[in-house]
Amino acid sequence: MVESKQFPFHLSLMKVSYAPPQISDYFTLFLMLSGSMNVTVGEQEYTLNTDDLLVINPRQQYQVKSEDKNLLLSLRISKTPPTTHFKENWLPYIDCSTTDAKVKDEEKFQQLREALVHLMVAYFKKNEETELEIYQYLFTVLKHLVKDFKKDVVPVPQIRMDLADDRMSPLLEEIQRNYDQPISLESLAEKSGLSYYHLSRSFKKQVGVTFTEYLNQIRLMHAAESLVLTSQSVIKVALNNGFSTVKNFHQVFKKQYGVTPANFRKTYSLENNQMKQTTGSPDYQEITGGAALQELAKYLVEKDIEDENATIEQQLQLRLPKEQQSDYKGSKKIIKIGPAREGLANGVQRELCILQKDLAFDFVQFEGFCEETNFENDVLLVSEYILNNQWFDFLVKIQLKPMILFYLPENYIENEEVQLWCDKQLKIIRHFLNRYGRDEVNQWYFQWSLPKVSGIWNEGSRWGYHYFYRKLKQLLPNCKVGLMSLRSLDDKEYRQYQEFIHEQEEQHCLPDFISFHADPYASPLIKDEHALRFKKYQQDILSRVKSVIAMSQTKKDSVCSNWTPELFLTDWNTLVGEGNTFSGTFFRSALILESIVELSKEVTGIAFWLNIKVKERQTHTREDSSLSVFLYEELRRPLFFSLRFLNHLKGELLASGDGYILTRNQGQYQLLLYNSSYLDPLYSVDTFQVQYQTKKVRVHLNELPVGNYLIREYVLDKDHGGIYNDWIRVGGQAELDHELQRYLEQKIVPKFELKKEKIDSFGYELEATLTLNACQLYLFQPLY
Repeated sequence: MVESKQFPFHLSLMKVSYAPPQISDYFTLFLMLSGSMNVTVGEQEYTLNTDDLLVINPRQQYQVKSEDKNLLLSLRISKTPPTTHFKENWLPYIDCSTTDAKVKDEEKFQQLREALVHLMVAYFKKNEETELEIYQYLFTVLKHLVKDFKKDVVPVPQIRMDLADDRMSPLLEEIQRNYDQPISLESLAEKSGLSYYHLSRSFKKQVGVTFTEYLNQIRLMHAAESLVLTSQSVIKVALNNGFSTVKNFHQVFKKQYGVTPANFRKTYSLENNQMKQTTGSPDYQEITGGAALQELAKYLVEKDIEDENATIEQQLQLRLPKEQQSDYKGSKKIIKIGPAREGLANGVQRELCILQKDLAFDFVQFEGFCEETNFENDVLLVSEYILNNQWFDFLVKIQLKPMILFYLPENYIENEEVQLWCDKQLKIIRHFLNRYGRDEVNQWYFQWSLPKVSGIWNEGSRWGYHYFYRKLKQLLPNCKVGLMSLRSLDDKEYRQYQEFIHEQEEQHCLPDFISFHADPYASPLIKDEHALRFKKYQQDILSRVKSVIAMSQTKKDSVCSNWTPELFLTDWNTLVGEGNTFSGTFFRSALILESIVELSKEVTGIAFWLNIKVKERQTHTREDSSLSVFLYEELRRPLFFSLRFLNHLKGELLASGDGYILTRNQGQYQLLLYNSSYLDPLYSVDTFQVQYQTKKVRVHLNELPVGNYLIREYVLDKDHGGIYNDWIRVGGQAELDHELQRYLEQKIVPKFELKKEKIDSFGYELEATLTLNACQLYLFQPLY
């Protein structure tokens, strides 16, 4: 690491409310990333808004005020030459301000903005590989400044530092160190071994100002800072900074700043300034590390600025076996909609039709049945299950099997009231048995779930499960009855699960399937401990679920020896974006896809929410980062396309590994590549690099049958199938009207290319470049 490396500049992100008047030898460049602020340079005031640029040249006095939330990118460049090849006066006067710029100059300003952003990327990474890159982008920034914004007429005389005489540099250093002490040209001449007259002429010629002017400028710079930052008297400020008399100090100060020292303090003093914050609150906050990168991310996405910093390279030599291989095993897909009544909404039914047409889901999970409006004493002229008939008729029509969750009301404890509630559910199931027939209803899944609020197996829920299980199995011997097991790693919950399964062994009521939750964002406490290691969290819960099954299977003379329940993960999540910046914007298709692939090896099915709004109606919280296939209406989220990619993986599994899967199905080949990342999008110092980090994969397919092929290539990344970038480009975060909604539905799709290739005995080579969490799918279809 090179954090200790001293670069000839300082780059930072700042939230600024107030910065006192100051004068420095640094060249300062501001880029306003968001919000606004006022900058006073000398007597001129600038109002900087988002995207505005402003340069403050060395020795210009300036101050900053703001009442707005803002984010400022600040670059300060030392006057010291970055290399020995530069002259001392290498940086000319720069006149750069977008507030009074012409429209024709916008392209120049945009080039400067992008160069600044690239510099920040390399600067925050700060490792051995980026040191040269840091200088590359620094020189790019300087090139744009000098080429496009250099001003030959300097409004304030500048001190020239192209020193031909090596003896001059130590003298200037002594002045800067001892400016507050009595210093004369005679004493300096004596120390340097030069005559007084020769040093006087050389000083003016090489430095650009006289000795007295240079000494006064150094003293004034420090005196001005003392006036605004301390409560020392004007006399003490003058004497502490090397002025022999107050009269001389007043004269020199007013000539330089146009006001007396007292008026300067009155105008700019921190104590008198109206922008002073409450005691103990900082006037400006410098943001560093991962927090800085997280703040920067939104600006980069909105301005569509990318930076490829670290390209991961991967070489794949895939030899296609000619012999038969075992089939690729995918998991069953479950779509969640919350309560059954949600299924009656036209929008929900439209989305479910799309899912069945494009993705062929296996189950729809919902809670209970639709609530009817019948009265018990009415004469029934029509069915008493009108709403339920509408909902289940729709499911039968689109061939989507229900997975129905039963939540016993919390206050039902007595056996009699539990039995009445169960009989009511069984009556509706019997109605559907008569309506659709045994073959259809036997394919349905019925899950007895933990009470929603308490999550505890109380006596009522235990007795209810036994009663419901026995009665339902009498009615439909081949139907699937399951239960909800674990929702966290809570030890008490785990013990209850163990006890309950042991009880079912004795009662001969073992479930046909077991569901579990593994959502690291289920609560703030779980999130803090497990969100960054979500895969381990999922595996730990799954291990507990399976351990209880294994214990039952290994018991001697147990009825459980052949018990192999299906396992369903019905609530889960991956790493997601944090805060207002990343929420909904952290593109993670490969992250999700890889998780599904790994989970499919151990679980029967995985559930996803239908859309964000459906889930929000249940949780009453924002659900930008939930795993849903739609945003709302028919606007598809990247998960939709990830599942579509997985649907293409059929037939034999030929090869798989880190970031790739190759399958063969009836003479056709499917190759899926993905670039997943697990770094924290909020706290990692490499967050910004990860957002744009690319992976270059070179693949050689050996033993591919010779012939002509039609090759389809699909790319799913933040720019092709990711909602947020396209949304920002058409206006960003504004309310979507019907026209914009339909435009985005058509626009947000993976990139698609089609080509014909003749493949010989060498095989086929391809090179894919994948950005963060991008996926690419190649389909090889032989042409006969």
